[in-house]
Amino acid sequence: MIRKKVDKQGVQGPDLFQPSGGRSIKVWIYGFAALLIVLSTASLAFIAHYAWREADRRALESEQLRMSNALHDYHRQIARDQIALAQWDETFKALQPPIDRHFVEFELARDLWEDFDLARTFIVDGNGSLIAQAFEDEIRFDAQQLAPGNEIRRLAEETLAAFKRRQTRSSSVFSEWHMPQSALLDIGASAFAVVDGTPALLSAMPVLPDEGTVELHADYPAILVNAVYLDEDWIAELNEQLSFRELGFYPGPPERRHPTNYLIRADDGKIFGYLRWDHAKPGREIWVTALPLIILLVSLIAVVAFALASKISRLSASLEESERKNHHFARHDALTGLPNRHHFSDCLAYSLDCLPEQEFAILACDLDRFKPVNDTHGHEAGDTVICSVAQRLRLLVGKHGIVSRIGGDEFIILLTGQTGRDHLASLAEQIGETVAGPIEIGSGQVVEIGVSIGIAIAPDCGSTEKELIRMADLALYKAKDNGRNGFEFAGPQLLQAATPNREHKLHESEPEQPRLESTL
Repeated sequence: MIRKKVDKQGVQGPDLFQPSGGRSIKVWIYGFAALLIVLSTASLAFIAHYAWREADRRALESEQLRMSNALHDYHRQIARDQIALAQWDETFKALQPPIDRHFVEFELARDLWEDFDLARTFIVDGNGSLIAQAFEDEIRFDAQQLAPGNEIRRLAEETLAAFKRRQTRSSSVFSEWHMPQSALLDIGASAFAVVDGTPALLSAMPVLPDEGTVELHADYPAILVNAVYLDEDWIAELNEQLSFRELGFYPGPPERRHPTNYLIRADDGKIFGYLRWDHAKPGREIWVTALPLIILLVSLIAVVAFALASKISRLSASLEESERKNHHFARHDALTGLPNRHHFSDCLAYSLDCLPEQEFAILACDLDRFKPVNDTHGHEAGDTVICSVAQRLRLLVGKHGIVSRIGGDEFIILLTGQTGRDHLASLAEQIGETVAGPIEIGSGQVVEIGVSIGIAIAPDCGSTEKELIRMADLALYKAKDNGRNGFEFAGPQLLQAATPNREHKLHESEPEQPRLESTL
């Protein structure tokens, strides 16, 4: 990036063009390193977060599947417990008319309660009539017709229908009354319903003989229906194979969404209730394990990134410094450090752009009695004189203008601000007195020189670089013709007095054909 440096008077200073991208390049380098660290951190954190979420999701899916299997296994276990008494010749005969109440009470209902913890028992015949019902070891034989919408009757009818479908596969009506346990498990039905005002799981099983040699007095068997209340005991028994934290059953639809809401539906499709638990979150362990690794990897990336950034920054700074020096040498005099002709031309072009609002003047300076110094004391002494004059001119002009060396002993000054003739004459006198002061050239030797000055004021003497330089040179030669070590103002009269030989010399000093500098 190139920027222009302009002083308060509007003139472009000695550092007209300077690279300004050093700091911004360094900011970009370190910014890129910081961005790399941020992106690396974000990527690693995203991967860890994704692994965390994925582990939690899969753990939850596994728990949901385990819950489904546990409920299925629980249903099957109840059915097996029922089959132990329902598929028995004695039970089958006891439920044939007339019913053997003693057997039903002391062998069937009591065994279901004491041996299998099936406290609530219902016995329904093929016509949907309730034969008997028991709670724990208390039994009542109050035969009654169940309502068509009754859940116990509906489940008994569903079980009986499954039994009939099984029978149609055989040519004999009674040949399928005895069937293997696997077939009975398929025939048995289950459903969730409210029994005695409490949510319960119902399981129905047909009462059949185990040998098939009993005397039959009815076309179809009775149905044994057991209810298991969904209470704390049921939750504890279900959770023995799950080991879930805070497992609970809640009737009705859930009030809010929760990851572990396991919905239980009735036969009509409506939500009967739901199970909820505090599901496992292995993702936390993954995050805890991954966090130190992320910090370590990010630290390593940060060290490498900033090390590379520092290395690149130093290389960039070295290149910029080299570029700055090359740029400086291309636009400044190698001996004095003053702006050279190209730099001066840029500054003059800028000042010309400010006309007519901002007037300025140029002072062409040529050293007097400089050649004898070179011839007598050598080029090293001449260089010392040139550097001393350059330093004196720079201090005298200060921030009010630009001092430039355009030849071996030739200097030119671009002055802005106070461009009145009186001020310029005073400044020219000061320059003459300052330059004429003794100059030490080493070994205790001192030399004295002078300076001739030609002054051209813009826009009176021209509005282009070529015109102004020409007028300043004419005034300079006029000052030399008048005895040297003086100054002259350029004006129209100088153009009329200019000789062809002098015009030729002027053309040699124009920017398009720079004067030849003497080798010092």
